[in-house]
Amino acid sequence: MVEIAKQKIFKLSNRNKTEKTPEFITEDVVEVSRARLTYYKWINRFMTLLVIISLAYGVCAVLVLFKIVPQIVVDPQIFVQFSDSKSWVKREYITQRMDSRAKIMVNFMKQYVELRNTYMSDTREMKKRWLWGGLLSYLSTYQVYQEFAQEFPKISKELNKIKASRSVEILSVERTGGEKSYVWKIEFKTYDYTYKGDPEFRALNKIFGPDITERYWTANIGARFDSRRRTSYKRLINPLGFVVYKYSQSEIKS
Repeated sequence: MVEIAKQKIFKLSNRNKTEKTPEFITEDVVEVSRARLTYYKWINRFMTLLVIISLAYGVCAVLVLFKIVPQIVVDPQIFVQFSDSKSWVKREYITQRMDSRAKIMVNFMKQYVELRNTYMSDTREMKKRWLWGGLLSYLSTYQVYQEFAQEFPKISKELNKIKASRSVEILSVERTGGEKSYVWKIEFKTYDYTYKGDPEFRALNKIFGPDITERYWTANIGARFDSRRRTSYKRLINPLGFVVYKYSQSEIKS
């Protein structure tokens, strides 16, 4: 047996430890601890609120993306003729700031006047053009189309009565009211083709061609490009969102 009295016992002690420990906790220490607890509690609540807002924002963003993604399309390129020669063209991406905006506007207004005034005996074709849901209503505001809807039955009745068809020739297009004006003046001529008289009389006298009546007109058009009309399924028909918001025409009496 080893005698304990003759052994050396080593004791580990912490030198950094204060010699005296406080016998009681003061009110200052309690207030500091309480303040820290309150501070971290509100920080925790604030971070929780940020996380909830972030999650809500993320959900909304995902829903918006699911709504928008099907309508996102890559705009095609368009070949624009910039001279009188048919062989000289330039290629542009279809944007709202493309250089050929004014030229495209003029072409659309010409097509609009032709679409509104051309008439043929094909009833189904004319319904597709002139009735609601057709191309004319798509290129017009609701008010402009309603004004036309009151006129075209009279025009159809008049032309059907004499069994006539009508074609259009654009004479001039010019802007009125300055370079930034949305109002344009178009002068055009219509040709009414009719077969007057008895068919047997015409055959005996070898009159095979139609009688052509020429009439001159002036149209005042207020038009603009509306990006809200640039739908994905009609972007090739109307790439910049052309729409007519004001239209009037009158015949020039000779």
